[in-house]
Amino acid sequence: MGSDYARPVVAAGPAAARGLARWTALFEALRPYQWPKNAIVFAALAFSAGDAWKPSEADSWWPLLWRTVVLLALWCAVSSAVYLVNDILDCEADRFHPRKRMRPIARGDVSPVLASRAAAVLLAVSVPLAFTLSVEAGALLSGYAVLMILYSWRLKRVAILDVLILCAGVLVRAVSGALVIDVEISPWLYVCTSFAAFFFATSKRWAEYRQLGPEAIQHRPALAQYTGEILSQLVVISAASALLSYALYTVEAPTVPRNGAMALTIPFVAFGLFRYLLLLNGERRTDAPDRILFTDPQILVAVLGFVVTAMIVLVHHQS
Repeated sequence: MGSDYARPVVAAGPAAARGLARWTALFEALRPYQWPKNAIVFAALAFSAGDAWKPSEADSWWPLLWRTVVLLALWCAVSSAVYLVNDILDCEADRFHPRKRMRPIARGDVSPVLASRAAAVLLAVSVPLAFTLSVEAGALLSGYAVLMILYSWRLKRVAILDVLILCAGVLVRAVSGALVIDVEISPWLYVCTSFAAFFFATSKRWAEYRQLGPEAIQHRPALAQYTGEILSQLVVISAASALLSYALYTVEAPTVPRNGAMALTIPFVAFGLFRYLLLLNGERRTDAPDRILFTDPQILVAVLGFVVTAMIVLVHHQS
């Protein structure tokens, strides 16, 4: 009897370990390290909420904050579903990439069947919930999912269009953040977000081009239509445009203090951007942009300084 009861326990150990490893690999495939990019949904709350930031009006901005937090979670879920679809479609090409070959689907730790089921569940749960927050925000989220699946399937093969689609993905995050709390969308939101997104999208292509060299076409066909010179020019132009548009926003936008105090945040933005360019042209020239942004201590300190300074300016202005 004792041995009969012992056998299942011994056999269950390796099976349980394999099951845990599979779910751990699936969580890795969701790319949680990229979730912070979805925090741009807070842009509208931070810069367009107006009187909602008055301490005396806390009852009015708490609901807005929680709606934005829920929207952030939904964007994380949908973007992870898109990453799963992308990795399923790209698993063969990823095996030629020095870094992406270690993604769970490419290395064989997550099967395409499991990944597709996980993506379907994430989309089936997240998109309907987004519609309960706001019909417009739900439409943007579902439209983003469709567009990015088409991008993963075919559209990323078209030069320039591939970059513009990545920019659109960033822009709709910011717009959905405004829609879900029902605030007016400033044209400056479109301008600053678009240039910043174009800067990071072109720098991503530039890093891939330099990392892969002659084998770049095997991994990303659109890179055959680019040259290193063109990509470097696009990075410089978009970086200058992003910084200039933000500087103009801090003094010209109707939603910021009229005394120009928001301009105090410009040094943090400039330092973060220049530090990023320094790393992109130096020791981390082949790193993905998100890995540089989320792992470099100096850039993270600049982001923290920006957030603290912006909040102090806005709260002081409304007090």
